[in-house]
Amino acid sequence: MREVTRKDEQLMTPSPEQDARCRDLLDAFYDYMDGYCEESKRARLQEHVDECPQCLESLGIEQQVRELLKKRCCEPAPQGLRTRIISELHVRYINVRRE
Repeated sequence: MREVTRKDEQLMTPSPEQDARCRDLLDAFYDYMDGYCEESKRARLQEHVDECPQCLESLGIEQQVRELLKKRCCEPAPQGLRTRIISELHVRYINVRRE
């Protein structure tokens, strides 16, 4: 196993500017993943992902989870489950907006 070098630490520790860009990606993560971002914002976020190992890893994990779900979840969810999930998401969204 290779030892972590100072250069590795610098790559793994985001600068304040990079940290802000990580937060920007996090805020738009699902819109970015689903292709709903404006093209200019998508290009900016893609540039960040290309330069940030942490965000690249998070994006890769999310893509793997989505692929797994596509392969394993062939039937649509029952309507009652869908309704409960949507209701819970609305409640959580409202609570987050209040904070």
